[in-house]
Amino acid sequence: MKAVIMAGGKGTRLRPLTCHLPKPMVPLLGRPCMAYIIELLHKHGIQDIAVTMQYKPEVIRDYFGDGEAFDVNLHYFEEMSPLGTAGSVKQAHEFLNDTFVVISGDALTDFDLEQALAFHKEKQAKATLLLTRVPHPLEYGVVMTDQNGLITRFLEKPSWGEVFSDTVNTGIYIMEPELLERVPPGQEFDFSQQLFPALLQENRGLYGYVSSGYWMDIGNLQQYRQTQFDMLDGKVQLHIHGTQIRPRVYIADDVETSDTARVVGPAFIGKGSKIEDGVELGEYCIVGENNRLSKGSKLTRSVLWDHNHIAPHNELDGSTLTSRIVCKEASYLGEGSVVGNHVIIGEKSRIEPYVKIWPHKQIRDKSRLHTSHIWGEHAAKTLFKTRGVSGLPNLELTPEMTAKFGTAYGATLAAGKTLTVSCAPHTFTRLLKRALTASLQSVGTDVIDLGDCLAPAASFAIRHLGAAGGIHLDWSGKENERCLLACMDAEGLPITRSAERKVENSFWQEDYGRASMEHLGSYKDETHWFQTYVRTLSEEIADEGEKLPLSTMRIVIEASPWLQPYLVPFFEKLGLEAIHVTAANNQEPLPLFTSLAGANLGLRMLDDGRTLQLVTEKGELVDTDLQTVFLYLCYLHSRPGATIGAPVSAPELLESMAEGLGATIIRTKEWERSILEATEQTRMHPLFDSLFAIGLVVLHLGRTGLPLSELLSLIPSFYLHREQIDCPWDAKGEVMRSMMNKAKDTPVDLVDGIKFYHENGWILLLPDSEDPVFRLVAQSQNPALAEELVHSYRDHILNVLQ
Repeated sequence: MKAVIMAGGKGTRLRPLTCHLPKPMVPLLGRPCMAYIIELLHKHGIQDIAVTMQYKPEVIRDYFGDGEAFDVNLHYFEEMSPLGTAGSVKQAHEFLNDTFVVISGDALTDFDLEQALAFHKEKQAKATLLLTRVPHPLEYGVVMTDQNGLITRFLEKPSWGEVFSDTVNTGIYIMEPELLERVPPGQEFDFSQQLFPALLQENRGLYGYVSSGYWMDIGNLQQYRQTQFDMLDGKVQLHIHGTQIRPRVYIADDVETSDTARVVGPAFIGKGSKIEDGVELGEYCIVGENNRLSKGSKLTRSVLWDHNHIAPHNELDGSTLTSRIVCKEASYLGEGSVVGNHVIIGEKSRIEPYVKIWPHKQIRDKSRLHTSHIWGEHAAKTLFKTRGVSGLPNLELTPEMTAKFGTAYGATLAAGKTLTVSCAPHTFTRLLKRALTASLQSVGTDVIDLGDCLAPAASFAIRHLGAAGGIHLDWSGKENERCLLACMDAEGLPITRSAERKVENSFWQEDYGRASMEHLGSYKDETHWFQTYVRTLSEEIADEGEKLPLSTMRIVIEASPWLQPYLVPFFEKLGLEAIHVTAANNQEPLPLFTSLAGANLGLRMLDDGRTLQLVTEKGELVDTDLQTVFLYLCYLHSRPGATIGAPVSAPELLESMAEGLGATIIRTKEWERSILEATEQTRMHPLFDSLFAIGLVVLHLGRTGLPLSELLSLIPSFYLHREQIDCPWDAKGEVMRSMMNKAKDTPVDLVDGIKFYHENGWILLLPDSEDPVFRLVAQSQNPALAEELVHSYRDHILNVLQ
């Protein structure tokens, strides 16, 4: 016997699950629904199978091929226009030369087809409809039979007033091939609406067989979810691809599960998925292949397809996620919510119950979605963030995305020019660098590869090589894994906003051309520039401190193992005694170890080469704002009369310090480029170059001969108070207007945000460019007054938002 699987369904009621999939390919416990139908047919000895298709047929064909993997022979018949159920089967008329089964590819069943076939033959039926009993028959064809199984009444999708039975048509038929003679070729024709009513009227052998097995049409989202719950509960007889580690908990191969994770069950976890510390999988959780559930996340009655990344502390409460979705930290997805492919949900977002998000949308951080997000552009921020293009490694920043970015960047800003590429020393950043290099060359950009490097060293190399700019791939570390594409111009500064917009437009519109084979970009390997930068910097500092007693100084430096080989010659050149430790091998915290070692200074240098933490000889961590003031002081003493940029949020004390040393402070936007542009003598700045800052600190300690703690105590007291207030994106403009109206008689500065000057201090209102928040920074001589300023302005903002 042969069979026909009807696999043409669009599954409109299942959207967004079916935006990119035909309905029979929607997964149940990690496998397409149609796969279970093929296995059912094979179990009952049916190996020759026709498949009728219309919507996205290539998805079905690509997955199943010729059927060899399922030990069956598949023959495909594609509709160019809708032909109805009977019209689609008519296409396989020549293939169907004996009694055959018609079965839907988008319903799950374990019916005993052999018993149904025996009934069909016993009754010498022309068509036998397999029937089942359901509590809600409105969505199906209701059927009534006599005691011999002969159908006496048949009504397709009745109203409640028309319901005469709870026995319904399952869409599974056993038929004789001559019935297809009654179906006109190439026309829309339906079994339930035309062929079967005609047979009933003619009393031509239309029978119904009530099967006792399981059957569920996955026609809507609730039925789709319930089908899988039924599978876990063992209500349907089929093979689940996984090991049952305890009753109703199935785990596939290569699953990593933390000892502190908790799987309540019933549950299914697909191949290659990773369940991290503290994750809780409540009842009826289905996790497909290659998902990552990060620490502290909690899931209940939720379905995940494949390749999803659930960041720490997410809560999924009855949600359905398709594939390649990124749920950033601390988001909540309510009961019945559904998320399409390639969606990014920003951190601390809340997706209310029954909200649907269509594919390729981006939901901003701290969003609250009450209604479905279907039409329009994705609600995303710009491609460029504060320091460049950043994202989660291999989820948001992938090799494909990096290659596309490199192509857009090279074609827009550097065709026929030379760019440097460099990266932090990490396997993934090196991988992205190779993709970036190839894409730049493809549009005619010459590439100089600086190898493993710090961002300040890459900036240094660009200036000395005379390159048109460079792209540095940075890595944030294990605690908050992020990857960054930092783009620099010919001076080693972050590229301008206008340049960012040009690249961004080219990226989204894919409006760029490739170079001809004669004009492909060249490649040059110059991986010595990091060492050159370290050597040059140490020589300059050593020359400046030649007459200072630096050799009597002992320093503890905590840095990554990869950085230490570069730092050792740096400190040796300065003549310092340096004790090198890593966070992993240091048995004591850095502050305590600094004190125990009798060191003059403790330093923690992060892998980005920009972030630095100072520790006094007493083992005290230096406050961030106090450290900023001290670094400016060290700079001004090393460069008398200098002009240096400072962000508007930095303490007001900087001006009086600079004035006393004949120097100038220029207040700028918070943006790194603005600060560096205002720093005339050099493009090096202590806030953005850790090694440069260390050199300035060492010189100042040697110049004064005073301990760091004493130098810090000489700095006049100041107090800064900072808070952050959530504010919807659409309300930011209204808040700014309201604040300006409030401050009509108050002196203000509009360099970046609004800075209000009061008799007892100042307060800065900064709308964040990346998040739906305002940052408030206040300074006063009195901590209570600074806090009072912030609270006053915070209350006004909250009143505007009400």
